[in-house]
Amino acid sequence: MPKLTTRNSLANSILSRLSLMQTQWRYGLAICSGLLMALSVLETKFYFFAWFCLVPLLFATRGLSLRQCYRVSFLTGFVVYLFSSYWVLPFIINMKGYGIVLSSLISFLYWAYSAQVITLIMVLWLAMSKYFVWTRLLLFPLIFVAAFAIFPNVVPVQLGVSQSHILLAIQATDILGIYGLDFAIALSNICIYELLRLRYTKPSMLPFVMPGLFLVLWFAYGYYSQAHWEQRQIDWPSKKIGLVQPNDAPSIAIPEPQAGYGRSYPPEMEMTEQLVQAGAEIVFWPESRYKGYFDSTYVRAAYHSRVKQLEVPLIMQDLERVNSKASSSSKTYNTMLMLSDKGELASFYRKQKRIAFGEYMPMLEHNPMMRSWAQMIVGDFLATISAGQHRQVFSAAGMQLIPLICFEIIFPEFVANAASQSPVGGVLVAASFDGWFGESRAPFQHLAMSRIRAVENRLPLIHVINNGPSAVVMPSGRVIAQTEAFKKLAVTVDMPYSKHLDGSVYSENPRVFIFSVYGLLLMMVIRYLIVRKPS
Repeated sequence: MPKLTTRNSLANSILSRLSLMQTQWRYGLAICSGLLMALSVLETKFYFFAWFCLVPLLFATRGLSLRQCYRVSFLTGFVVYLFSSYWVLPFIINMKGYGIVLSSLISFLYWAYSAQVITLIMVLWLAMSKYFVWTRLLLFPLIFVAAFAIFPNVVPVQLGVSQSHILLAIQATDILGIYGLDFAIALSNICIYELLRLRYTKPSMLPFVMPGLFLVLWFAYGYYSQAHWEQRQIDWPSKKIGLVQPNDAPSIAIPEPQAGYGRSYPPEMEMTEQLVQAGAEIVFWPESRYKGYFDSTYVRAAYHSRVKQLEVPLIMQDLERVNSKASSSSKTYNTMLMLSDKGELASFYRKQKRIAFGEYMPMLEHNPMMRSWAQMIVGDFLATISAGQHRQVFSAAGMQLIPLICFEIIFPEFVANAASQSPVGGVLVAASFDGWFGESRAPFQHLAMSRIRAVENRLPLIHVINNGPSAVVMPSGRVIAQTEAFKKLAVTVDMPYSKHLDGSVYSENPRVFIFSVYGLLLMMVIRYLIVRKPS
């Protein structure tokens, strides 16, 4: 009897160690997937990781229960957002002025919340995939794309953004948008996983024909389209535009004017004069913390007078406070405005697409009682910027400028709608203040997202950032000029321009592909509910 007890104890010990090793192995694969995905988004030279980064996670979750799958995939998602969105921590510190402990806690909650999109994908995949055979190759990219499209993330980390500088990869977004590129990347991942999983069983290659054909056509179209657009722009006349990059430090309070300057004559105006002397036909300022244009008639008159003397249009941004006589209240707008070459306020645009938690608080904005309770807990974290209600196009220097403020450029459908509603000959203008993120990778990720919007809508893009990098991007996705980040600069760029540009297939139909994804996934969900066996 003692011998039997000893043997059972030894067997249990071995099984326990094997179980622990298997668990560690799964978590190791989950972390590997998270790191590969984060690196592909963070650093352009690791773009190729995106095409297989989910394979380790697919192996890690194989054979698990849904609860176990949630834990493993949560680890992947947390690693993804911890590394790819590490700049959330300096953002909260700089924008809200909180200490390191509270800022770290809020950042942790953000990363944990954002990780849920990965858990959603993997739990749905694990639950449904066992009821499909080779349509699994379609199921996974459908779940992947739908999850990222539906999940309410503040700043989504899409794998397609990692390919922003690979021109062959992003050309077909002018038809399917960035979600089409996400679909292609997810399709690559699931095909690699299935081939590795079945490597010893000599699987039929027939089910891989359609996914392979899709990927071949994607890059073949990219090759043709890139050559077409780059050849097309050779004959376009150019516009000499001026970009001002003041590299201001972030400030919670309204900053005082720099030494030697005043509200009526900021450093940007001096840089503008230099650009005009260099031949600039129009000058763009980035988003700023505060300029005083709307608050002071003296500042406004000084701006108008100087721009009239320069005889060159100026595009700039400032905070605008509008008082309501009826309700004795006021609203603050983030407003971009255009001063004509005659020194007059010709047009303005109020930001419509705001960033949740940065510019407004979801669910609390229109609930005074809940808002007052939250205000007691988190203080000025709930500072609110009101949303504008109307789109606007600026006509200046012979161009139709489509204004986009701060992170509006990262929303594909919003930008596509703005492009489709604009006159022929549009140019996307994205102005932002990214100094809140410190000297991090966030401004470069911002530019990567902007770059894809230029291709999606087949319009030139002027990306002007307070602390850089600022850039000019052509409809092919090629960057013809990019400034060094975190430096004070003023540059002129000769931008090829055509007054006949009229958007793209995606501009006119931004919902077709994503609604097709929803429809196909819904059919597969219905089939899953019908054929699955009862518990």
